[in-house]
Amino acid sequence: MARLVSTPLGQPATGSSLDLNHCLGNTVRPVPSTSITSNPLLGLAEAELVDEYDRRRLGEIADHRLVELAAEIVGVPRVEVPAEHSSFVLHAPLELMARSALLPYVGESERRRARLRIASLAAAYQASGPPLISRTPRDFASLDEGVTALVGAIDEEDLDGVDTAAAWLGSRLSPDQLVAMLADHTIDRLSAAGHGNIYLQLLSRSQPHGLPQQMLRHPARQLAIRSNRRIEVPPTRVGSDPALGVRLAECLARVPVVGPSSHPGIAAMVEHTEDHGASSVLLDADRTFTAPVVRPFGLLRFAANTMLQGSPDVAAYGWTHCLTLAQAALMVAPACTDPSRAVYVATAYLAAHWATLGQGELDLDGPAPDPVGTDLEEALLSGNPRAAAAAAWHAPDRSVVVTALATSAVCAQDAHRVKYTLACLDAATADRSGTLLYLAAAAYLNAWWEQHPDAEPPVPAPALADGARRSAVAADDLAESEREPRLDSDDP
Repeated sequence: MARLVSTPLGQPATGSSLDLNHCLGNTVRPVPSTSITSNPLLGLAEAELVDEYDRRRLGEIADHRLVELAAEIVGVPRVEVPAEHSSFVLHAPLELMARSALLPYVGESERRRARLRIASLAAAYQASGPPLISRTPRDFASLDEGVTALVGAIDEEDLDGVDTAAAWLGSRLSPDQLVAMLADHTIDRLSAAGHGNIYLQLLSRSQPHGLPQQMLRHPARQLAIRSNRRIEVPPTRVGSDPALGVRLAECLARVPVVGPSSHPGIAAMVEHTEDHGASSVLLDADRTFTAPVVRPFGLLRFAANTMLQGSPDVAAYGWTHCLTLAQAALMVAPACTDPSRAVYVATAYLAAHWATLGQGELDLDGPAPDPVGTDLEEALLSGNPRAAAAAAWHAPDRSVVVTALATSAVCAQDAHRVKYTLACLDAATADRSGTLLYLAAAAYLNAWWEQHPDAEPPVPAPALADGARRSAVAADDLAESEREPRLDSDDP
């Protein structure tokens, strides 16, 4: 097996040959004080998006300012959200931060389209339901008291208490402070479909000042819905054996397949895996989990391989979460009192996805794809995932690959596509030996979406046609009942 590159549990990941650590690390600038009443995105209608984008002169606004204006809107929770919009609303803050991080890499000819997607996100979010009106603000004596109040309200599912504490903390904490104070309280939660850690991970890259109110009100409210659902973390310890990361990967490859849960959602997937004892292969004989002394980012190769080896039927919402949920836990680990718990959470997500969605045993050393006679951009547009993966693997210039992948993802609708592409580039930063694998996985997913175009894009297709590249294959006319099950639900 190839060497697993890892980082000490208490330290951040280092840069990579792609220089992604520096380029993707801080793409959101300090936030000036702005009243939402002056926000030019307020009242933006999806049906008139392109005309309004020009009329409101949004093209003259700097990238970082456009993101801040969108965050002012997306950071406000919505009430009475229709069920069909619940996934979009859950992911909206995460999608915005991921789009912001990838935006600097978008090809120049596609920048307008990528920025329209950010404006579209703000417009669609406003249309998803009325905003939650803040209650009478409360003043806390200290940050610790505010955090205690927030966590207590989440545990009690006190939505009003959550919103009051989140609004107070969001206006006072920097991203790093927020991560440090909340990581222990989000790491094993399955509420918000396990996405609390992804929120903290993405927010941490917006240092030093972050986004308006850190958009905290939104994810905090989501965490308070069915907040008692948690991953069962066994006793943990830290081992010094340098081969421990390799052994953990081999354990993951042996996770027994137990089949899908009878209920939708990530929480149900993890609980189904636990109920069948499938994750016990991760434990020692004394039922203790031993984490490597360094964060085993090489384990993320398991997730990338699920995209390339697993069923394509669950590529969009299954294998994407396999990587993003595990990666977020590893990235948040240094902020936890016991980082080894975070490592277990990461492996539990990896195990749950293969146990419920996989088939047979995953090959950790799968062969490199054979070269194809096409470049990456052509392969992406062809809608052939395997050809795209091979083109990314064998491309001579990795900077061209990064641009092609970022452009493909950010100019498209789906939030998972954006988050997964960013996660693959981040994984290539943390685990350099797996760079080609992560780039191939990202290419596979982006080509999969070209094969399965957005069913209901928030921006009308004709409006975005100006400067847009067209897929070389016709859209599959899949009935909604035939599309893959959504795995980002938090239904009971």
